[in-house]
Amino acid sequence: MEWNGEHYADHTAHHRAFDHVLLERLEPLAPHGRILDIGCGVGNFTAGLVDRVPAGSVLGVDADASMVATAQANHEGHSRLSFQVTPAQDLGTLAALGPFAAMVSTACLHWVPEVDHPSVLQAAHDLLEPGGQWCVEFGGRGQVDGLRKTLDPLALEFGGGPPRWFFPDVATYSGLLADAGFVDVDVQLVTQARPMKDAAALRGLLTSQVLFAYMPDIDDARHVEFIQTAGDAVIESVEASPGPANYDVEYVRIVATARKPQ
Repeated sequence: MEWNGEHYADHTAHHRAFDHVLLERLEPLAPHGRILDIGCGVGNFTAGLVDRVPAGSVLGVDADASMVATAQANHEGHSRLSFQVTPAQDLGTLAALGPFAAMVSTACLHWVPEVDHPSVLQAAHDLLEPGGQWCVEFGGRGQVDGLRKTLDPLALEFGGGPPRWFFPDVATYSGLLADAGFVDVDVQLVTQARPMKDAAALRGLLTSQVLFAYMPDIDDARHVEFIQTAGDAVIESVEASPGPANYDVEYVRIVATARKPQ
C-alpha cells in the first residue's frame, strides 16, 4: 500500500474544515517573508498561505513523491509557491532556501517517529529567522481512539502491531519545544468532530490516510484483505450503534505555537 496523492486529495475536506484553527494562530508576517509548510500533502493548505506574504514565497515539502506531484499539478502557475520532496527528518537540507519567517504543519507530524522529533525541532529552530514562528497541528493523545478500538485488535489478527503514530500529550510536546530552544511555547489539545457524510466517506478516510499507520507490520500479501476487512469492521461498528448512523470521527489534535528567540 502506497500513498496516492489523488486519492488523498479526494478525502481532505475534513482537514480543510479546520484550517482556521491553525491560521488564526499564525501572527502577521513581513510582506517579503518566507513560509515553509512541512508535510504539505497535495498543497491546498499551502497555497492558501501565499496571501500571508504578498511579496514573499511559500515552500511546501512532503516525504511522498505522489503527494508532491499532485500538489505541483494542482497549483501550476504560482510564481511564489513551490513544492519539493523532503521528509521532515531532512529539514536540515533546506538551509540554502532559508531563513524562514514561519514554519507551519498540519496533519503531518504524528507520522514522524517519536525518536526523530528532537532532531526535527532542532533543524526547524536553526532554519527559522530570529523571532520566527513555529505553528503546527497534528494528532495528540486520544486521536482516533474510537477507530482504534476496532483497528488495533484487527491489526494484531493480521500479524501486525500497534499503529506507527506519535500522539503526544501537552506536557510531552511542550518539553520537546523547550528542549529545542523555542520560547513563548503554547500547546493545547483540541477535540474536533471530523465530518464524514456517509459510509463511503469514512472508508475513504481509512484508505487514504488512517490505515497507513498499520501497514508496515502487516505482510504485503495481506494488505488488500486487511484494507477491506478494516473498512467493513469500522462501518459495521458505526452502523450497529443505537440511533441513526453517525460516521463522524473524533479527532484530538495538538495545536502548538512557539518562537525562535530574537
